[in-house]
Amino acid sequence: MKPTSLIGIASALANNRKIKLALVGMQFAYLGYKLLQPKESKKGKKKRKKLKR
Repeated sequence: MKPTSLIGIASALANNRKIKLALVGMQFAYLGYKLLQPKESKKGKKKRKKLKR
């Protein structure tokens, strides 16, 4: 299971409102962290060929 789904399940099962808000905040923070991670392709970066003038 992904960490976001585990945090979502925990927030659904929590009874305290403050705990729910904290868990939802953790979920958004994790998603933002994963979004801002540098993405590298498996094949590597392609180099552009320089055009001769």
